[in-house]
Order: sequence, then C-alpha cells, then structure tokens
Amino acid sequence: MANPLFERKQNIYIYAMVWFLISGIHFLAGIIYYNLPFIVAAADSLIYNGLFALIAIVLWYPVRYNNPEGKINLYSLVTYLFLGIIILTFWLFMGYMILKILITKDEEYFKFLNDSFFVRVLFGTFFYIGTVLIYYFLVYSRALQEKKINETKLNLLVRESELNALRSQMNPHFLFNSLNSISSLTVSNPDKAREMIIQLSDFLRYALKFGQREETYFADELKNIELYLAIEKTRFEDKLIFEKNIHDICMQAKVPNMILQPLVENAIKHGVYESTTPVIVTLSCQGKGEFFEIRLKNNYDPEHKSRTGAGLGLKNVENRLQLIYNMTDLLKINKQDNHFEVIIKIPQKKY
Repeated sequence: MANPLFERKQNIYIYAMVWFLISGIHFLAGIIYYNLPFIVAAADSLIYNGLFALIAIVLWYPVRYNNPEGKINLYSLVTYLFLGIIILTFWLFMGYMILKILITKDEEYFKFLNDSFFVRVLFGTFFYIGTVLIYYFLVYSRALQEKKINETKLNLLVRESELNALRSQMNPHFLFNSLNSISSLTVSNPDKAREMIIQLSDFLRYALKFGQREETYFADELKNIELYLAIEKTRFEDKLIFEKNIHDICMQAKVPNMILQPLVENAIKHGVYESTTPVIVTLSCQGKGEFFEIRLKNNYDPEHKSRTGAGLGLKNVENRLQLIYNMTDLLKINKQDNHFEVIIKIPQKKY
C-alpha cells in the first residue's frame, strides 16, 4: 500500500498547507512571545517543521508494515515507543545541527534553543502521536474495506463453486456412467448394484448437506472422496488404485468444503481415463508447522493427450484458498517422472 499522500495531488496540497499553517504559528510565536529576530524565527520554524514534515512522510512505512491489519497490540505499542524515541532524537539533533551551521554567531538564540528543549520535545511528541494515529486510522479503514471486498468476492466465488461442484458431481457423464454400471450389475451382481446405489445416494447427499458451509472436517471430506472413488472404481476396477496416508491430526482439521473433489476428479480425468495400465491415486495429509499439508499424487501416461473438462478446476481451488486465508502460496503443482502431484497447505486454526 503506497503512501496515501501520493495517491492524489490534492492530498499533497492539503499536507503542505497544514505544515505551512503550523510553521506560521511557530514563526509568530517566536517573534511575538520570544522576541526572536525575523530571520532567526523564520529559520527556526522552517527547519524544525520542515524536518518533521519529511519525517512524517517516511513514518507511513513503519506504521503500515508494523501493523498491516490496523490492530493494536503490546508489540505494536512497544515498537511505536522505541520508534518515537529514535525519531524525536533524530529530529532534535538534526534541527540543532542545521541551525548551528546557519546561525553561528547568535549566542542568545542558542541559549533560547537550549531553554526551549522540553517544549520542543512536547510538541514533537504531539506531532509524532498525531501522525501515527492518522496513519493507523487510514491503515485500519483500508484493511476493513479490503476485508469487506474480499468477503464479498469469497461469497460470490463460494456460491459459484458450489454450483460448479454440483454440476461436476451430478453432470450427465458421471450420472449416466454410474447408472449404466448399476443397470449392468442388477443382472450380474444384484448385491453390488444395491451397494453402488447406496454409495451414489450418500455421495449426492453429502453435496447437498455441506454445499452451504465454508468449512468442514477433513474426515468428512475424506469420506466423501472415498464414496466418489468407490463409485468410479466400479467402472475402472483394477485400473484405479487408491492409497492414503493420513495422520491422525488431520482428521479433525477443518478445510474448505469440497476442496478435495476437484483434485481427485482432475487425477481421474487426466490419469485414469487416458491410461492403459493401473493408475495409483495417493492421498496423504500431515501437520507441518503452522499448516496441514495435503498431497494428491497420481501417475499418468505422457503419450496420451490430456482431456479438458469442467468442474471447479485447480485454479478455482487456488483462488478459494487465497480468499479464505489471504495467502497466495497455498497451492503447488509438481509434474515430473510421469507423476502429477498437487500440494495444498491449510493454515492451522484453534477451534
């Protein structure tokens, strides 16, 4: 976020006028109250106020990056305290040295400069606190506005994702293939047909039950994926092999709903469909520091042309993760040695 002073010329004019007014009051006080010579009062006012005007511009950056969300905590307060001491020391020292170079023979003025030290500290502290508060208000208001915009985008994306998810789950190809498989099994293996009908029913029920929720437990997502794969395995049989390596800590982790569905669907479309040999789809999850790391890996035949299809898509998954967690590096793709792997990181939260 750039310094708001440089966003519009009007802001620069207002800022200059404010400091011009402060310098004018300082100048008049020096002449009327302290009986300083005209030139000396002007130099004193311009140097000290001009320096602080420049410091205040730079001050935006530590305030912005020390407190990007506009939240005050003990760490921020301590940081602002030490920063204020450094800035005030630099301001008083530089002002004194510049005036000492400009006004070398006026001993009465430097006596006045030493006598007015605490008054300058008081006004410098006031300027510093006022500048920090103004910048804090700007950071907070913009963070709040950005949060509202992201929430609106997320709500729109979630609704669109839910619709696409339902289309992906209940698209004609998936339903027709499943129903055809059930139809064939009713003659050759009625028990298997009945089992597949129950699986398909549970799978569709999950989509309707969790479609309106932003997050769900990983255990529920895993159960849904196993239902999906069980249905698909009826069609592909030994051609589709599913393996999992899930740490216990992941089972109670919360993840965005329907986040695994497009990953598995992508593995089947671009791996199992095109392969003439068995394809192993491996799902793993483990805790890694501040994240849960979920990996989905499958082998594929590089000589076959990849299919294109609808669904949520990996890009949509990446966008959802970015909007929910406000991080841009939560999805990674590795493609090497005839293996395709998608890695997603879910920040840990305390529930």
